[in-house]
Amino acid sequence: MGKKEAAGTDITSEKTLHLKGIALLLLMWHHLFGVEYLSGWSAVIPGTEGASYVTGASSRICLAIFLFCSGYGLYKSYVAKESPSKTYILRRLAKTLIPYWIVMIIAIVYLICAGKFEPKYIFVNLFALLHSTDILYVTFSWFIKLYVLLLLMLPLVRLIERKWKKNALIDILIYIAVPFAAASALGKFYHEETFLSVPSFLLSTLVFLLAWFPLFAIGMLFAKYDTYKKVRGFADKFPGYLVILLSVLIIGNMLYLRFIVNNALPASVFYYCSMADVFFGPVFVCAFLLLMDNIKHKSRYVLPFIGKNSVFYWLLSGMFFKNTIELSFLITWPKITVLMFIWTMVLLTPFVFACSWISGKITKLIFKGS
Repeated sequence: MGKKEAAGTDITSEKTLHLKGIALLLLMWHHLFGVEYLSGWSAVIPGTEGASYVTGASSRICLAIFLFCSGYGLYKSYVAKESPSKTYILRRLAKTLIPYWIVMIIAIVYLICAGKFEPKYIFVNLFALLHSTDILYVTFSWFIKLYVLLLLMLPLVRLIERKWKKNALIDILIYIAVPFAAASALGKFYHEETFLSVPSFLLSTLVFLLAWFPLFAIGMLFAKYDTYKKVRGFADKFPGYLVILLSVLIIGNMLYLRFIVNNALPASVFYYCSMADVFFGPVFVCAFLLLMDNIKHKSRYVLPFIGKNSVFYWLLSGMFFKNTIELSFLITWPKITVLMFIWTMVLLTPFVFACSWISGKITKLIFKGS
């Protein structure tokens, strides 16, 4: 297999941007129509509002996709490196927190003007330590805490990878089965919305990390064992049009089955990180990648831009929900689901441009000469 052909079977940075782009679009659809944050909307075809809700609820699979991309990318760029940069984790933390802090400042300015700002929660908000709507200035920013924890876990993961030999069954046990089992056993200590004491906060944080870590680990294992290359090698035995058709069917069925399965699960720690996503997430990712690999005309600008700036779309969109729900009229006025969805993306894009530019300047200034 030549280098060009081999590269085509990899999950490249370009493909990752497309994955993050589709994950962000799913995230937006989920927040708009999959949960009861907004009301008064209707579907393009009257009577199909239920379908909008089902796809909206299932679109929470976006979290599994984001974590897959993070696990895959961080394994390739840090864990598997012989001599990774000593400042790698620090840089990644900065590239995560600086965008968040920029949006947080915007939220603080608005909350001050609205008379809703609580300065006593500034430290908690710096790292999204608690997930209470009454405490977080930026709605949906709870994922920041998770990503910071995952970054801080990387040295331990790298140490494990250096100590143990390559064995898929052991890896599945260590990175997926054990964390899920531990999170399930300790689920009663999970209370991310309230602070009771330092020990309880630390224990809840541990459960929080354990519950989500397996979805991150799936991405790592795909990178470690070149899993997508094997999937692509099998799919290439079939005609492209058939792969496209099956990929579309698989994506649709993953969303529908995920809705059915998650509705059947009891409300517990797995409400926040369903064990089912260990299956649904990578299957969705593989189907989407096969679809992208077999179609001739791909999004060259829009989807990659959304993927590259997904963190800003995600955080800025939080200004229309929960603790700043009074701003929702800015996105709900079209009333029709598809129009609301498109308008929200259009409305956010200029602010995304501005925040991305500011973040880039600050990051370059901080790491200038290093």
